[in-house]
Amino acid sequence: MLFRWIILLLIGYLIYRFLRGVLSSPKRPKRNPPKEIQDEMVQDPVCKVYLPKRQALALNGSNGTLYYFCSTHCREKFIGKDPK
Repeated sequence: MLFRWIILLLIGYLIYRFLRGVLSSPKRPKRNPPKEIQDEMVQDPVCKVYLPKRQALALNGSNGTLYYFCSTHCREKFIGKDPK
């Protein structure tokens, strides 16, 4: 008789644990908000196109100014070598 009560309590406990695991909401890890990509827009001095600085070709001018170009064609045109 005592053995039956122990078995019933054990089965009841296992059912409780199962239902608790199924019905409880899963714990989700905290997600960090995505970092915004900040990229400065620069203008090509030859063709006047705006493009992101990370995609531009840079050229250090003789006066220390940085110039940004959309292509090698525009860069070469700017320095006087027109590659036609």
